[in-house]
This record gives sequence, structure tokens and C-alpha cells, in this order.
Amino acid sequence: MQALLSLRTALLATVALTVSQSARAADSVEFSALRDQVRALEQQLKILARQIELKDEAASAASAPVVTASPAGFAVTSADKKYRLRFWGNAQADGRFFLGDNTNGNDTFLIRRLRLSFEGNVGEKFAFRLMPDFAPATFNLLESYVTYQHSPEFNVLVGKTKSPFDIERLVSQTDMPFIERGYTTSLGPNRDIGVQFFGDLAGGTVTYQLAWLNGARDNDTTITDTDDGKEVVARVFTHPFRNQAGSPLQGLGFGIAATKGGKNTGTPNTYRTNAQQTFFSWRGTVVNNGQHVRVEPQAYYYNGSLGLIGAWASSQQALSVGPAASTRTLTKTAWYAAASWVLTGEDSTYKGVTPATNFSWSDGTWGAFELAARYEEFKIDDDAFPVFANLATSANRAKGSTLGLNWYLSRNLKAVVNFEHTDFDGGTSNIVTRESENAIFTRLQVRY
Repeated sequence: MQALLSLRTALLATVALTVSQSARAADSVEFSALRDQVRALEQQLKILARQIELKDEAASAASAPVVTASPAGFAVTSADKKYRLRFWGNAQADGRFFLGDNTNGNDTFLIRRLRLSFEGNVGEKFAFRLMPDFAPATFNLLESYVTYQHSPEFNVLVGKTKSPFDIERLVSQTDMPFIERGYTTSLGPNRDIGVQFFGDLAGGTVTYQLAWLNGARDNDTTITDTDDGKEVVARVFTHPFRNQAGSPLQGLGFGIAATKGGKNTGTPNTYRTNAQQTFFSWRGTVVNNGQHVRVEPQAYYYNGSLGLIGAWASSQQALSVGPAASTRTLTKTAWYAAASWVLTGEDSTYKGVTPATNFSWSDGTWGAFELAARYEEFKIDDDAFPVFANLATSANRAKGSTLGLNWYLSRNLKAVVNFEHTDFDGGTSNIVTRESENAIFTRLQVRY
């Protein structure tokens, strides 16, 4: 810019001199030379002005935010990448169809989930997330938190999110190989409010999470805190061979999670099959009255198209019943083992399957197909009967089998069909054992 001003001054001086001399020698050779000089200076001035404009445009473009749209959602990012807002969502349209007339379930279509997620970075160290759900027909703020990202080894989260306990709960519902989570999830907390510390150690081979939370019931989310009791949740998960490229055990991971807290108000939760039919409920006078301890060893293994995952969970809870407030610690246990195989050859992972090609009728490509199977059991403490629960209406054991087929039309579109079979011990007033439950689930899932 300084060069432009200097050139402009020189041009004006030359023009003034030209006018003065032209008055004396309008037809002289000197005037012609001066005129050529003015024209040359004018041309240089235009070139320099354009160069400055280009530099200003480049500087403006470098400081402008970057807007992107991809299969992972939509994002606006500052030029220095310190500030970012990303929003995405998913919708799941389900069908549930019961085989036979021996259940209380209705054949139905429903919107299982309808969620939007807003997340971003505020500066280099802070991030946030808001995630409401609008299904089936109400607004529910599932997640709302802020994180301080100090380093890979140490981070802090404050707010409402998933309690770091069950291995199947911690994977996104859009990436599960089955339509519904299994019975171990029923014994763990869902989402809770408090503070969490987390990070990766030993080169990413060890992940830890430590949380101090309000304390949620089994398979439930804390909305309001009703007592002074709090819950400590801890989880350690390791991938001992993660950094050993080419090792057949590179996809092996295992760990353990536990919770401990006190609940002295409210009632314990009921338990349902994967078809969302209640098979166990407590008597109406049962209330929480003391310590609640959970533990879950968990593991998975992924190698190429093969995926294996499993867990065992225990939930011990002090409960009281009746006018005399008889108190007893009762135990519920559950376990499951599942296997999946990607029929089209893509990699199976804990976070789902990415098809090598998207479905296209014109191109003759079909996306990816995955076959999945699961067996699981759920057991209620025998001491719960008959004081805390009624064996005539509540089963004390459920055994479930699931067979599923997943079609990944793209990373954003997925179609699923599951067959669920569940057997029971107890749970009917007419015969010793509640009749088996058979159901077919379907799902069309869109996420962006």
C-alpha cells in the first residue's frame, strides 16, 4: 500500500510538470515523452492496485469460516479451526410384529428415535454437546454437557450423558448390530448427571473413565435428584495389542466397569424383554433403601469381517417392602454373547460397518450385508419371591435369542430385520411358566 501511495504521488507530480511545460511547449518533443511517462505510470498503478486487491481477497478468504457437508453431518469451522459447530441427526422407523396370541404386545409401527445433535469446539480446549430426542411424541433432552480437553490422558466432562458402565450402552444406537440392546444394558444406568474424568493411557491401549453422578436406576435416566446419595462409576478398558500392526489380536479389547451408590427414595425399575414387554415387576410397596452396587466384566474381538462381543452384569440393591419395612439386598444378573459377520467382506467394528460401495440400482452395487446372532439370559434373585415380587405375574428368569440381518445401503442409510425368541421361568397365574415370546422387528434408519 505504501508503494501505491508513492507511485500515485509521483504520477501527480509528473502530471503537474506536464501541464506546466505543455503551456510553454505544447508541440515540443519533451511533451510527448512526458505523456508516455504518465501513461506508463498509470499502467503500473493499475497493476499494483490489482495486486493489492488480490492480497486482500486472499487474506479475507483465509479468515472466512469453512462450511462443510458430509456423511458425518454439517459443520461450520473457523479458519484457525479453534471454533466449530457441527449438527447431525438420526431417525429410526420401526415395526414390531408378534407371532401368536400369547403376549400383550400389539403389532405396531412406531418412530423409535428422532434425534438432533449439536456439538462443537469453543477455543482449543473446550467442547460441548446438546442432543434432544423427539420420539415417540415428546421432547427429551438426552445429553447436555461441556468438556475440557486437557490432553489425551486427561479430560473432564460436566453435565448429562451416558454413564460409563455397559459396553453395549456406550456404542451409539445407530451402530448396533441389533435393533434393541441386550439384558446387561437393563442392569446398568442409562444417562446421568454429574462430572466425569476420562482419557487414554499407554499409547492408547488403556482407556479409563471415572464419574461422580446423581445415581440412576437400572436402565433409567436421571431427570431430577430425589436424595443426597450419589454414585461413583468407574470403567477401565484395554486393547493390549492395538499398536501391534498385523497381529491377529489387534482387535481384542476387554475391561471391567463398576458402580457404587446409595438410593434411599423411589421405587426400583421393572424389566422388559427386547420386544419391550414387561416380564418382571416389584410389588407396589417395594422401595429403594440402601446401597446399590453393580459390576460388569466386558470384552469384544474384531478381526476382518468377524465381530464378537459379550458381557456379564450383576446388580445388587438394598430394598424394603411392606409396613414393617423388611429390608434385603437382592441380586439381578444378566449375560450375553453375540457374533456378527459382514457377508460382503467389509470390516466389522465396534462402531458399525462402512460399506465399500453404496447401494445403486443403476451401477449394480448393493452396499454391505451383515448377519448377527445373540444369546442372553436374565435372572432375578430367588429371594425376591414371594415377599418382594409375585411369581404368578413376574418371571424370575428370561432367556433370549436374536437373529438379525443388516443391510447398509450407505453409511447413512440402514435397513434391519430381527427375529426375537424369549423363554421364561415363572411369570403367569395360570401355568408354571409364562409362554414363550416370539417377535419380528424391522427398522429403517437414516442418519446424517
